[in-house]
Amino acid sequence: MKAKTSPWILVLLLFVGAVIGSLLWSLVTPYLPSALGQSISVGSTSGPLVLDLDVFVLTLGLVLKLNIGSMLGMIVAAIIYWRL
Repeated sequence: MKAKTSPWILVLLLFVGAVIGSLLWSLVTPYLPSALGQSISVGSTSGPLVLDLDVFVLTLGLVLKLNIGSMLGMIVAAIIYWRL
């Protein structure tokens, strides 16, 4: 019987897979054509959102940069998760 694994483990594995995949891809990119070295930015690339309420200031910002290596890393992480 397969043990039930937490969805938080999947999130953690996807994050670690994306980081490791991106690091490995940055090592391989200089040897590949420039079209494969492109990345896609998702999020607020113009700057963070600032909400100033005089009592406190809230600054929010998130940018995700996806490349082929990070996507491959997340695919490998998902396969590892389903094998657990």
